[in-house]
Parts: sequence; structure tokens; C-alpha cells
Amino acid sequence: MMVGYGVGSAVGAALLLTVVSAAQAGDAAARRIIGFSPDGNYFAFEQYGKIDAAVSGWSEIDIIDTRTDEFVGGKPILVLDESEEATTTVEQARARAAKQAASILAKYAIAARGERTAFDRFTFPDDTVEYNDIFRLEQAGQKWLSPFYDETGISTIQLDEILADSKTDCSASFDDTKPDDQQGDKALQGDKSLQGDKTGKALGFRLSLQGQDGKPFKVLHEDKTVPGSRNCPTSYSLSESYKYTPPGKPAVLAVLVQRFSQGFEGRDRRFIAVTGQAR
Repeated sequence: MMVGYGVGSAVGAALLLTVVSAAQAGDAAARRIIGFSPDGNYFAFEQYGKIDAAVSGWSEIDIIDTRTDEFVGGKPILVLDESEEATTTVEQARARAAKQAASILAKYAIAARGERTAFDRFTFPDDTVEYNDIFRLEQAGQKWLSPFYDETGISTIQLDEILADSKTDCSASFDDTKPDDQQGDKALQGDKSLQGDKTGKALGFRLSLQGQDGKPFKVLHEDKTVPGSRNCPTSYSLSESYKYTPPGKPAVLAVLVQRFSQGFEGRDRRFIAVTGQAR
């Protein structure tokens, strides 16, 4: 089951033309869904791209324990060479990451299981977007997804941006919005929870599940602290959601969140997978 949920047609159409005609190496990651383990306890996906439009490619494979929403082994599998002499291609980086992940994926029998239940097609998760177009991609991001005919009772997956503690002072990143950034700018100015002294804070997010009555019945994720690896986010939005129901067990969800931050040559786009049981 695959359902598309878009944004305003003018923004979406313009972005669609840009990505299709100029989807080159940039620092907007593309993703590949690997899948779930047979018992639903593990979910894995890969994200990959090039470093700020440079020659060197990178690949990261996230293998997540859906019971704790933590990385297996405490961190993702990352192939990245940031040296000035780096010549690793995207294909080489992906092959090396796949080789490192192979034994773990085999151990938990993680394969293509589950279904995509909601999808914002204007996030272009299959594409690496040219870096000077990423800001428009960030503008087009939306904060909700509606699973289609989902028997779990989920009507809406809702993302809210919140302030969270950070070892890195990210206060400057809150001012890193443009006047025409309609979603991010309104959120930062209009949400009282994001106002006040932001010293020692970073932009985090809360992900909640709403029922058919429109009321939230579960918080799937809420940042208490923002790790430095997120590089002082400027905004978050939702890309897609996946569901897998193991035999005799509750349905397990994996929701892909876009995280935007300011990179060396422009905006960066990365994915965060939030996992957990639907109920």
C-alpha cells in the first residue's frame, strides 16, 4: 500500500521539476529501506549521498531495536571519509557499509518486510537533491502524515518541534530561517514553547500518534536532549511511515523524519527513523 500526501501544488510542482531535472550529488541524503526482522524487533535502513557536493561519497546503515528505539551496537554503521584527498564514490561507500552490516542483518534476518502506510512524495526520499535546492525542500516539508485505512486506529502521525537540552550551543541555528520560510519561521515565532532564552538548547521534536477522534493516544518519541550528531537542526518534517505486524504480535512502526541543518555549502538533509509499537 503506497499513498502520497503532498504540500501546496505550486511549491510541490516547482520542486518536482527541480529535482527531476537536476538530481545530482548534493548533501541531501537519499534513503533505502532494508526492512524488519521476522519478529518485528529490528528495523534497518540506509541513507547515503555526497559530502556538500564534493567527490567523496558516504553511506550510513541504521539498525534499530524497535523495543528501545536504540541503535544496535550503540551507533549506526557509517562509511565516511572527510579528508581533502577523499575519492570514495557513493557506490564504493555503499558497498563497504553493506559489507559491514551484512553479519548483523543476517543475524536478525532483517529483510524486506512490512508496508509503507503514508508518504509525502515531495520529500523525494529516493533522490540526492542538488545542495542549492535543499532549502526549498525544507520549506515544502509537512508536520503530519495520515496512514491510509490503517487498522491500528492511527488517524494522524503528528510532529511538533520543541526545545531540548544540548551540549552544543545551537542558539544561533534558531535564527537561521529566511523570511519566506513559511513553515519554519511561523513555527519558531508562533509556538510559545520555542520562545525565550535558547542558550544551551537545540531544536528537537515530539512524534505523537492520533486516533480517529483527533486526540493523541501515544507519544512515540520526544527529545529530552539533542545529540551533537544532528548538527544544530534548523527544522524537522515527516517523510514516510512503515508498518509491520509480526505473527501474533502488535504492529510495529518505523517513521522517517527529515532533519535539516546548515552544512558547509548549504542546507543538509538527513533521515531519522523513529520506531516503536503502534499501541
